[in-house]
Amino acid sequence: MRGPASFALALLTVVSAFAGCLQSSEIATSDPPPLPDVEPEPEPEPEPLDPSLDHDGDGFTTGWEQNNSWNPEDALSAPPCNRFRELCLRGVNETVWATSHNSHASLDRHHNLISSSQRTNITAQMNGGVRVINLDVHEYNNQTMLCHGGYDYIAHPCFLSGNWPLEDAFIEIVAFLENNSFAVLIISLESYVTAQDISNASDATHLTPYFHAQELGATWPSLASLIESGERVILFSQDRPEIDIPWSHYDGDYMAKTHWGYNDTAYFNCDLTRGNTSSSLRWLDHYISDPISSESTSNITNQVPVIVERADDCTEQWGQIPNFIAVDYWGQGDIVLAVDALNGLS
Repeated sequence: MRGPASFALALLTVVSAFAGCLQSSEIATSDPPPLPDVEPEPEPEPEPLDPSLDHDGDGFTTGWEQNNSWNPEDALSAPPCNRFRELCLRGVNETVWATSHNSHASLDRHHNLISSSQRTNITAQMNGGVRVINLDVHEYNNQTMLCHGGYDYIAHPCFLSGNWPLEDAFIEIVAFLENNSFAVLIISLESYVTAQDISNASDATHLTPYFHAQELGATWPSLASLIESGERVILFSQDRPEIDIPWSHYDGDYMAKTHWGYNDTAYFNCDLTRGNTSSSLRWLDHYISDPISSESTSNITNQVPVIVERADDCTEQWGQIPNFIAVDYWGQGDIVLAVDALNGLS
């Protein structure tokens, strides 16, 4: 028989074992010690875009797009050039332009029925999609005026036709440019004044900063590059300037032209009778003077199929497109739609 001492020893053994079990249970169920905080590796900064490149292929440099808060990697972020994004990448010589003949000689500018070639003024023409403005400039009463006619009459053409100041036309053009930041215009002059007179008018109306100077023989810039430079107007004159003005281009050097007028559509052809046939620009006169301009005749000649057919015929003969298609009474028919079709945009 065991004594009290043996019983106490057994009880102590049991209590110790139970305590050990409790301690093991506490260790097994307690949370692991927290790991030290580890900073995540920072992601590498993206390489900055080269501002001189065109990353989205829309014709505008990345730096210029960033300055205008556009996405330089989204070709749809910048607005269109002359109404179409597809034109932004095209050079001046790769584009067909809607042209109004004698743009200034409009009925709403007080030109009479004998001398008028258009019904609406040049602001209405530009708002309607015309992008080449053709002006006849004369000296009259010691002013530089817009008139229509030659000097084979008994009186001054400005007296016979109606007249208004060249500066007024330039003011309209500047206003249009200010309100249409992605428009590119061409001005074609039949000038009977000096290049200095033209320069004085452009300086006075703040048109001069918009002029682009094109070196003869150089590749024509794209519309996007003209817009980006701010030089969105190209001026041609039918007379060689008597002084060196870089932005005044003698059209006889820069383009070849068809005959200036026809008295019947049967005589429409593609013969180049003026200018430089080695140049990359072509001017197509597409109106009837019999002997004066006629709205009813223009409604026939300005129909889209008529314009497109003649332009396609000339393209085939020349091996290059007609760039400037000049019409009377631009509101008759649809010269703008025809040009859009020739540019492959409709």
